[in-house]
Amino acid sequence: MVIRRKPLIFIALFLLVLFLLPIFTFANDSLIGSVAPAFKVISGKKEVLASDDIKGKVAVLFYEAKSAIEQNRKLKTSLNVFYEGQPDSVKKDIVRIGVINCQGVFFRGAWEKGLRDNSLKEGIAIYGDWDGKMSAGYHIKEDTSNVIVIDRKGIIRYYASGKVEDRDISMIEELLESLGKEN
Repeated sequence: MVIRRKPLIFIALFLLVLFLLPIFTFANDSLIGSVAPAFKVISGKKEVLASDDIKGKVAVLFYEAKSAIEQNRKLKTSLNVFYEGQPDSVKKDIVRIGVINCQGVFFRGAWEKGLRDNSLKEGIAIYGDWDGKMSAGYHIKEDTSNVIVIDRKGIIRYYASGKVEDRDISMIEELLESLGKEN
């Protein structure tokens, strides 16, 4: 009796991939409810923002590929309107952060200028993840928009990769409103 090893190996690998695919596809969901990983990012003005700097505040973080900046434009516009409608006492406790993966870029000066220009355009500070550590710690999906909400205690309360649906925009606003009221 001859046992063909190639088909058995192929089937085993196929089953392994089939089993592991959901784990990698939904890896971001596993971060919800956990302590946000430490990070350090640097703006185009060379200002450093570290995870310790946002403790005690509610953070809305967009980590995006340069090519995906427009993917969640509707959410960004809606959140800007929401933010502007809040009293100053709430605004001071909400941090809006944009992060672009700048790991391995050439012409760092040009990228820093782009971060400065886009910070002005977006009305929020946009930082670069120059060493890729934030991307790794947050299991960022590349070439897309990643949206993360972190509460005052440093717990990830919302995480999505890709286009956020309209129904989720209202849910995010409600989450931010409730987190803004917590002390």
